Amino acid sequence: MKSIFITIIIFPFLLFCSAQEKKELPKSSDEIIISDGWARPGKAGMMSAAYFKIINGTSSADTLFSVESDASTNTQIHLSFQNEDGLMSMEEQPYVVIPAQSEVEFKQGGLHVMIIQPTNDLLEGDSLSLKLFFNSMTKFDLKVPIRSFN
Repeated sequence: MKSIFITIIIFPFLLFCSAQEKKELPKSSDEIIISDGWARPGKAGMMSAAYFKIINGTSSADTLFSVESDASTNTQIHLSFQNEDGLMSMEEQPYVVIPAQSEVEFKQGGLHVMIIQPTNDLLEGDSLSLKLFFNSMTKFDLKVPIRSFN
């Protein structure tokens, strides 16, 4: 009887807490929001990567088709994945569709922006400028911190 009482009291509380932790997307706000951006440190002439979240609060899908950075003349959208041999592989993506009312995360082991052969060292504590271009003619200018993965 005691366990039934605890279940009746605690279960709704746990449901309420888990519901509070979910991130709500903008409600048809006709906004695209870029958040949680950061980039890895890297040496000039080597490689680095940038990560962020794209939140599409609009009622229409949009497509990210290009990313530029003042740190490199060559930036590419990539997807990391595990191939048939169990090895991690990476493949350039010509675009990324961001469905309406959804969030797409660029993260380690998944989608990310490759900063190929940066012209200067990307030092922890500095920032990196990015420009994101969408099919809707939306353009975002971002400055993301350079930091190590936590």
